Amino acid sequence: MEPTSETSAHPIVKADRTGRTHYTPEYKAEVLAAFEKSGMSGQAFAAHCGIKYPTFASWRAKARNRSNDREVQSGPSFIVAEVSASLTAGKSALRVELPGGALAHIDGQKALPLLVALLKALA
Repeated sequence: MEPTSETSAHPIVKADRTGRTHYTPEYKAEVLAAFEKSGMSGQAFAAHCGIKYPTFASWRAKARNRSNDREVQSGPSFIVAEVSASLTAGKSALRVELPGGALAHIDGQKALPLLVALLKALA
């Protein structure tokens, strides 16, 4: 694979006495984006870019962790609930079973706005 413009320059911020190199966050993001498009193995891509594989692997792990943290913080965008309605003796009832076993049961339309507010707050 030909070096891409994204990976051909090595913006090393500094190199310390032990030989460890430090790269800019922008360069790391560019390398990871190019890797996703490359179809190469991690080891092959790191060698192609002139980066030690353990360094590249740690960038990938940190990026995955940041991605997972954002997903956890944002929470679910929907709620899975089982809704059942029944008519008994001319009276309607609504039963909503939420994950974890929580149960909301309302009789009549007066409680419906409260249930809607609850479900919106949980979503």
